[in-house]
Amino acid sequence: MKIIPPLPYLLSAVITISCLHSTAQLLPLSIPAGADSALLQQKLQILAQQLIPLYTEKEQETRLDNLFRLQIVAGQYNAAVNTLDSLRELFKKSDSLIIKGIGFQFEWYARTRLVQQMRSISFEEALNRTFTSLYNQLPEKATANIAMYFETEIPPLKKKLDELVAAQTGKDSISITDARLLCRTYNSWNVYNKIVPPGKLLLTQQDNSKYIIEDSVMIPTRDGATVTAVVVRPKEGPAKLPAIFIFNIYTGGVDRARAKDAALNGYAGIVANTRGKKLSTQDIEPFEHDAGDAYDIINWISQQPWSNGKVGMYGGSYLGFSQWAAAKKVHPALKTIVPQVAVGIGIDYPMQNHVFMSYMLRWIHFVTNSKQTDETDFNNSQHWDSVFTKWYISGRSFRALDTIEGRPSKIFQRWLQHPSYDNYWQKMVPYKQEFADINIPILTTTGYYDDDQLGAMYYFNEHHRYHKSPNHYLLIGPYSHAGGQSIASAVLQGYTIDSVANISITDLTYKWFNYILKDSARPALLKDKINYQVMGGNEWKHRPSLSKMNNDTLTLYLGDIRTGQHYKLETKPPATSEYIRQEVDFRDRSDTAASNSYKLLDSVINTKGKLTFITAPFEKPIEFNGSFFGSLRTMINKKDMDVSIDVYEQLADGKYLFLSTYLARASYTKDRSKRQLLVPGKTADIPVHTTFFTSRKLQPGSRLLVVLGINKNNGWQINYGTGKDVSTETIQDAGEPLQIRWFNNSYIKIPVWR
Repeated sequence: MKIIPPLPYLLSAVITISCLHSTAQLLPLSIPAGADSALLQQKLQILAQQLIPLYTEKEQETRLDNLFRLQIVAGQYNAAVNTLDSLRELFKKSDSLIIKGIGFQFEWYARTRLVQQMRSISFEEALNRTFTSLYNQLPEKATANIAMYFETEIPPLKKKLDELVAAQTGKDSISITDARLLCRTYNSWNVYNKIVPPGKLLLTQQDNSKYIIEDSVMIPTRDGATVTAVVVRPKEGPAKLPAIFIFNIYTGGVDRARAKDAALNGYAGIVANTRGKKLSTQDIEPFEHDAGDAYDIINWISQQPWSNGKVGMYGGSYLGFSQWAAAKKVHPALKTIVPQVAVGIGIDYPMQNHVFMSYMLRWIHFVTNSKQTDETDFNNSQHWDSVFTKWYISGRSFRALDTIEGRPSKIFQRWLQHPSYDNYWQKMVPYKQEFADINIPILTTTGYYDDDQLGAMYYFNEHHRYHKSPNHYLLIGPYSHAGGQSIASAVLQGYTIDSVANISITDLTYKWFNYILKDSARPALLKDKINYQVMGGNEWKHRPSLSKMNNDTLTLYLGDIRTGQHYKLETKPPATSEYIRQEVDFRDRSDTAASNSYKLLDSVINTKGKLTFITAPFEKPIEFNGSFFGSLRTMINKKDMDVSIDVYEQLADGKYLFLSTYLARASYTKDRSKRQLLVPGKTADIPVHTTFFTSRKLQPGSRLLVVLGINKNNGWQINYGTGKDVSTETIQDAGEPLQIRWFNNSYIKIPVWR
């Protein structure tokens, strides 16, 4: 579960901490020790002016996002506003109304400086005049997100700026890369430092004229705990309203914004924080209490004098999980849920197919360090990269990761006690027959590149497995974790999505609520139960079920015959049994600095220490629709291993488009709830399933490339194969290298439409 800020956070102050780098081209910059703010502003204004004509970037979104900030620092305020407008245009197809609010805080600052210059008035006076004019020009739909920009904490921005200035002090030049980072950081601190306090006051005045806002409502639970909620209702309209309820662990400015968003759409908006957050005095224990607490909150909502007895829920990531928690026992007032990129607890987080991820410790601190959320700690990538690398090099057990980091975590240790999908995880969300009792309409949204896609699809598939005829819709497209819960990115890690995929999930969500809670028409995009965007085909397709997405299956055998730098993916089973040998030395840590910064569409891919298999070029177009599956026949000298498979399309021009992936612990591939170890020296068939879902129209000349390997990096547990609890294994357990025989009757099956 990666926490990637959705679009309301775009253009915020959060910037990942980075080291200063050097490049060949240098710009003059000398900052004397103890330089005051006026001198620093003067120095950086000149630097930004020099940098602007030199700054280049391949991706237009990144270029414009950096350019308008440089222009503000350079004092080129008109140019900055124009660049902001150009940036907004990139997202216009997704949701033109919300997009107009992006970068409001920076435009407000830039226009204030322009007014101040033209009228020779104080900054404070110009700030007030500009706010009213700019705010009133926004579509009402865009105003809900504005509040989040003014919840930014100033001290972390100042600390980051001071660190960069200190690193430059005493030098007489700076690289283009470091100059961009320094100017961007200065811009964030300077703008937010000037506008946050007055912005909060002005926004409160606007909100109080239109809404009834209750900021800290305490809601009791049946077991004596309390949770904190924000409730926002429109001042005008019906006395009784349907309610939109969001159950959120990420306490902060987003709470009021999302509640206000619901009120803007004609609902009562309720954003409750999970137990232990904000004013709740209980311990923070993510996931554990949400099922019961959600039921109690919905019960409270249904009893309020302003409630008409109908409640809908939505939200992404953890907020998607909390909806499934609420569905474990559906309250009569809960009429629909819209789980977006939902965390599959125990399925894809904190372990993916039973392989625990290092990231879990970073996320635990993000939500448990305080009653709010610790953005500063979470965004300190330099710290977390260093911790994970230190653990990897040390060879210590995964259970020691929190000790190495320096802050032992009870939650981290508790989760590691449950490597199987056991009762600990099962009790948090519906399990088996409990899915049969979920009779409310559901809209699931996720993306081909959503980190929590496996969770979203797990709930979808289990609902269909146990319910005879669920009223459950699925929408999936070329979206990341952020895009699958907010607004699509036009360019996603080098891949330009098809124009028809540029949609707003938020807009679709409220159309769904109007359909279910207000008897409006069903959203036009949801023409059937399965709605998927075919990448490369620039079209949406609609099917009544997952099985109807395909009319054939392409079986590909992992052949032992080489073709160039790859082995062949054969379309016919082998005539004789052969195998490919692979060796993995878990004691070797020379790969510590290996880069994983590959894009979705790139000219190179990571194949180090892995085997690659490739098809012949396709002669006709063919659609890859769904999740690949298969079986790996293997023999190893240990009791277990963590297998990884990546599937790419190699385009006719030689570039690679990432399509799907698979990571799984071999001993759990036959039963999530029970570990079944392999027998050293004995042939075993490892099922391949729960892979990432995709839809792509493969063109003539393209090939499919499969990359097969064993997981070994600092992002995940390392399975040394002893058969012991993997969390307790250390490099001393590595013993001799892992010896693998991959037999040529291993295969994967690609669901296709011809």
